[in-house]
Amino acid sequence: MKTKFFIMMLLVISTAFLSCTDDLVELNINPNEPEIAPTANIFTSATKEFIDFSRDGFNEGRLTLPWMQYWGQTAYADEDRFLYRETTAESIYTNTYLTMRDFKAILDLNTNEETKETAALYGNNDNQIAASRIMLSYMFYELTNFFGDVPYYSYGSDNETFQAGQLEAGNFTPVFAAQQDIYTDILKELRESADMINEDEIVFTNGDNIFNGDALKWKKFANSLILRVATTIKGVDTEAYETAFDTAITSGVMTSNDDNASQEYDTIDVSASPLWTAYITRTDFAVAAPFVELLKGERGNFNPDPRLFQMAVPIAASINEVKAGYEADLDTLDYGDYLGVPYAFRNTNFLDRTTYSFPSSNVIKPDYREVFMEYAEVEFLISERNGFAQANYENGVTASMEKWGVPEADVTTFVANLPAANQANVLNQKYIALYMQAHQAYTEYRRTGFPNTLVQIDETVALPQQQIDGLAPDNRVETYVFEAGPVDPSVSDIPFRLRYPQILQNLNGANRDAAAANLSNGDLIISKLFWDVN
Repeated sequence: MKTKFFIMMLLVISTAFLSCTDDLVELNINPNEPEIAPTANIFTSATKEFIDFSRDGFNEGRLTLPWMQYWGQTAYADEDRFLYRETTAESIYTNTYLTMRDFKAILDLNTNEETKETAALYGNNDNQIAASRIMLSYMFYELTNFFGDVPYYSYGSDNETFQAGQLEAGNFTPVFAAQQDIYTDILKELRESADMINEDEIVFTNGDNIFNGDALKWKKFANSLILRVATTIKGVDTEAYETAFDTAITSGVMTSNDDNASQEYDTIDVSASPLWTAYITRTDFAVAAPFVELLKGERGNFNPDPRLFQMAVPIAASINEVKAGYEADLDTLDYGDYLGVPYAFRNTNFLDRTTYSFPSSNVIKPDYREVFMEYAEVEFLISERNGFAQANYENGVTASMEKWGVPEADVTTFVANLPAANQANVLNQKYIALYMQAHQAYTEYRRTGFPNTLVQIDETVALPQQQIDGLAPDNRVETYVFEAGPVDPSVSDIPFRLRYPQILQNLNGANRDAAAANLSNGDLIISKLFWDVN
């Protein structure tokens, strides 16, 4: 009897203990802290992280902005002369893959049967997938254009060489996919993304700092990117270029500046635009002389361009005035009040800072919207597809000027006096429109050789008298020669690519070596990418 009673008591105690355990588990669940990260939050973070490193003071400010002679450095001219930092190549490479994992997480959460219903709380599943595929395509397009063959991830391909997304499977040394294959897949990814978007459903309920969840704008962005990507391979695969381009036009591309794709930033320093951050404690950059001279009508064959007044400030304006929101008096502006910093001039740090123009407050502000792509570029791409058509050329210039806030009367006058459309004029104007999108301008220069207004290696440059007078007697010169480097090997033009980061020799040496062997001159800055047939 006692034994039965003892067993029954054990059962009661055990049941009570299990009940208490269940209660404790329930108590440990925080209803305000979801176990699955909201996909909208991941997307917000990923797009910002990408632009933060891609467009910061090192990866754009000291690389492609000076290489394309939009900006020049005010203290050091090393990167301007192509002596870029190893940390820049490493940052572009490694941070792309870190950000890739965030977009891949969104894809996984929207396709996994156990999580897709929760993911749908933050937007349409297919639209979230499409937006993430578009962003991945954008990122890998930039990455492969810097290096060539790279490890690549694709959402919709079973190509066995696309191994960048296999960390979960234990593959920490992915092969480098061929750049030709990457381009083919990017075009496919963008085409499928545009086609899968449901225009009647929101993309993300919140957290989309590019288009605020607007599905139609995402579709236009995907199709417009197809124009850019396809045109890049125009010289090596005409059929693929024309087919992809024409299908994208039919599907619908950007048709006004309202469709521009850009990353929104806040007005506070902690979450401000990357180049504002670069100016918080330093003043390393000014607008480069070749670009200012182009806009003043002193280079090339265009009339003085009123975009200068929106892109830069007069030499009398200090950087503190710019950061405070400098507003020029449009009634008193004069092109003679603007001078660019001499490009790659070794004595730049001895120049008086009142003798060159800083970027304007339209650019140097915490909430500057960094542009992924804009309508003006679409019109220039269509102009090229149509044999450098006049109408699209004028549309592109008009769109760019309106985007920068040029008064309507000035836009009308400038466009009416444009020289006729041809390859040089269209592509030089495209270069102006790509101001502050220097990574793409760098790709365009390698593809086409335009703009043809840049200072060339070994060219003798004359300094304006104001800058000569601003130099101390011991450093005073009237001219200087633009000399590259010293870089090894020596170059006669802008580098064709970046070298693979040195860390890969330890982390993925065999696959890095195989990729380098596929380059015409090995892992050097003089090795052209497969589409660079200019």
